[in-house]
Amino acid sequence: MKQELAIIGGGPGGYTAALRASQLGIKTVLVEKKRVGGVCLNEGCIPTKALLTSAHLMSMIEDSDKFGITVNSYKANWSEIKKFVMETVEKLVSGVEYLLEKSGVTVINGEAVFNDKGQIVVNGETIDAKWKIIATGSKPVELPFLPFGERVLNSTTLMFGEKIPESLVVIGAGAIGLEMASAFSSLGSSVTIIEALPTPLGGNMDRDMAAFLTRTLKEKEIQIFTSTRVEGANVKNETVVLKLSNGKELETEYVLVSIGRKPNSEIARDFIEIDEKGFIKIDENFNTSREGIYAIGDVIGPPLLAHKASHEAIFVVESLAGRKPHRPKYIPYAVFSSPEFAGVGINETEALKSGIKFKKAKFPMKANGRALSLAEENGLVKVLTGENNKILGVQILGPNASEIIAEATLIMEKEGTTEDIANSVHVHPTISETLMEASMAISKKAIHILNR
Repeated sequence: MKQELAIIGGGPGGYTAALRASQLGIKTVLVEKKRVGGVCLNEGCIPTKALLTSAHLMSMIEDSDKFGITVNSYKANWSEIKKFVMETVEKLVSGVEYLLEKSGVTVINGEAVFNDKGQIVVNGETIDAKWKIIATGSKPVELPFLPFGERVLNSTTLMFGEKIPESLVVIGAGAIGLEMASAFSSLGSSVTIIEALPTPLGGNMDRDMAAFLTRTLKEKEIQIFTSTRVEGANVKNETVVLKLSNGKELETEYVLVSIGRKPNSEIARDFIEIDEKGFIKIDENFNTSREGIYAIGDVIGPPLLAHKASHEAIFVVESLAGRKPHRPKYIPYAVFSSPEFAGVGINETEALKSGIKFKKAKFPMKANGRALSLAEENGLVKVLTGENNKILGVQILGPNASEIIAEATLIMEKEGTTEDIANSVHVHPTISETLMEASMAISKKAIHILNR
């Protein structure tokens, strides 16, 4: 088969590359061993958000009395929740499949390998393409002494399991761990989080914000142990007993191991240069060590984010087409925990460690009318600025954080200042006003808090 571009992996990076290539008139084949959409659409980003929607509704019903609504009978129907999750996945994945078909992209289901000539071989057929893009993604990391099984789960096997656990220990307080802890706690599980680092979310969240989040999780009856490691485990028929570094033992029905992900870079071993962690090495234009072969997304290293992979895909394909694409300087991130957390740029802890001079301002959700009307006043916005109030970083903990961070990212991408945000009219009452007020507070002009 003769093609201009061959893409291995049909996740957000791979299918975005294929669709953009088609728009630019590049004849493209996309190889995916499972189903288009990859982990993100089929097992990760999308189904987890559908699950979190059900979990959030459960929390709202439980707290309905404070809104003046009495609900006498309700329960979480796990089979119906999973049905909603899978319907959501099907709508999105089938939509992407439709776009690929109508765009003229050839999609092949199968596992690709490279031959000695650098050609792709799948299902016994050789694909000869001028350019190749590896977008094979990543997979969960196991603990050596606690391999995945019936009682020891990753996020996928937990989410598509047979029941809502009565008790669940989550090992790892990263994005996946916090999201699953929030969801299953709301659905009725007794949840405990174990985190080896001093704070949740590692380096993404500064200590001020981490303390706020930890306090909020505890208020939701999620137990959390930080600076704590799992040192041993005994998997029984119906429970798992964990031995912790703080001397405690925990017995639980299920364990979720969410300590990180590792690259699916097996296709590149002994053929393309990879680093000591297994990530494919690339240059500033995503070229690998083999001419004509590029790599994008999780397989090239952190941050392991779907939206990062999509933008990398567009950059590579537009470069191949002879264009001069924009490469974003800032990659926002979000955690769909309860409350949500999102950030972009550096945080205060990182700035202090690096010796960067900065000013900071905070605005609490409890001073925002929309947050109060939603009964979601647990949260905080923090803005860091440098010289001339140029924004260095923003962190948001609270409702709609994942949406509001886009405004901060846009201003930072354009090398803007807090004055740009403060001088822009924000609809009242909205959560977005918290970012405006925090930006105003940098210059001691905030309206709904005292300027100190």
